[in-house]
Amino acid sequence: MAENNQRKNGNQSNDKRLNAIPSNSEVRFYEIRVKGQLNSHWSEWLEGLQVKLVENGEMILFGPVVDQAALMGVLNKINHLNLTLLSVNEVKTNN
Repeated sequence: MAENNQRKNGNQSNDKRLNAIPSNSEVRFYEIRVKGQLNSHWSEWLEGLQVKLVENGEMILFGPVVDQAALMGVLNKINHLNLTLLSVNEVKTNN
């Protein structure tokens, strides 16, 4: 019985997390420019942001970020990789 309650409570917890994700209208797109480059295999680890390499040795990460906590998570990952952050810009979309 305790196992069933744990499963039931676990499912409720998952439901709450799903409800906490903002709708598409609240998701913002960002362009993050850094000095240094990674290949596209890092995209998933960087929250699915697109990786674009620039000829001058810089890299642009672009894509949707659900909230400020997720943005800080990406910026922390960039910091842990010892890449130099050059700019962070919100990109307005026509939605």
